[in-house]
Amino acid sequence: MPPDRLLRIAVGYHLLVGLVFAIFPEDALASLALDPPRYWVLWYAACSGPLVMAGLLHLARRRADLRAGLVAAVAIWNLTAMAVGIFFVVWSELPGVLYGPAVAAGLWAWLLWGLYSEDA
Repeated sequence: MPPDRLLRIAVGYHLLVGLVFAIFPEDALASLALDPPRYWVLWYAACSGPLVMAGLLHLARRRADLRAGLVAAVAIWNLTAMAVGIFFVVWSELPGVLYGPAVAAGLWAWLLWGLYSEDA
C-alpha cells in the first residue's frame, strides 16, 4: 500500500475516533460499558489525543520532509496509549471490551512504524 494512502486512512480513523468520543460521550461510554467520568475535562483531554494525532498525520501527508518525525511521534503515542490502556484495564478491572481500543492503538503503531522504517 502506498504511504500516502495509509496516511490518509490513518488520518480518517483517528479523526473519526476523536470526534465520536468528543461529540457522543454518553453513547461511547454506554457502548464500552463504562460509567460517566467524574471529571469531564479529563474525558475531553483524552478525546483530544486522537484529534491531535490526526492533525499530525495530516501534516505528515503534506510535508514529506517532516514525515519521518511526525509518523514516529504518532507511532510512539499509539504505543503509549496501548500500554496505558492495557495497564488500566488489568489494574482497575475494567470491562474486557476496553482491550479493543488498546490493541487497535498498538496495531496502528505497528502499521505506522512500517512507514517510518528505512524499507519504506
